[in-house]
Amino acid sequence: MKYLRIILYCFLISTILCLFGVFVLQKTKVIGAADSDFINLPYGIAVGINICLAISTLPVLFNLNNAMRSCPLRSTSSFFLLPTILILLSLLLMWDEPWPGVLFALPYLLVLIIFFIRFRREQH
Repeated sequence: MKYLRIILYCFLISTILCLFGVFVLQKTKVIGAADSDFINLPYGIAVGINICLAISTLPVLFNLNNAMRSCPLRSTSSFFLLPTILILLSLLLMWDEPWPGVLFALPYLLVLIIFFIRFRREQH
């Protein structure tokens, strides 16, 4: 149950931070300045990227096994391997403008790092 909470908290906190960031960028007219039907598209992209990152964090559940939890390398890879691969793939897919994908994924990774550090401290 603890690991599902980690995934849920990471998703909720990072989604709120991303949506707040998109809101601030739209109010300052950095993005979405033109009147079009796609003015709210960055909100959907932010939520969609966070959903994909939350799904890719499901290998955290491998830490229920004591052998996986006790090895720092395995534990680290269960937290970060798939989200890192997903971010690298999004960078390759958005080769003309790669930074929006990274900026939408950055809050999720920061929150995941914080939860990973807490998790490793509990193991010692």
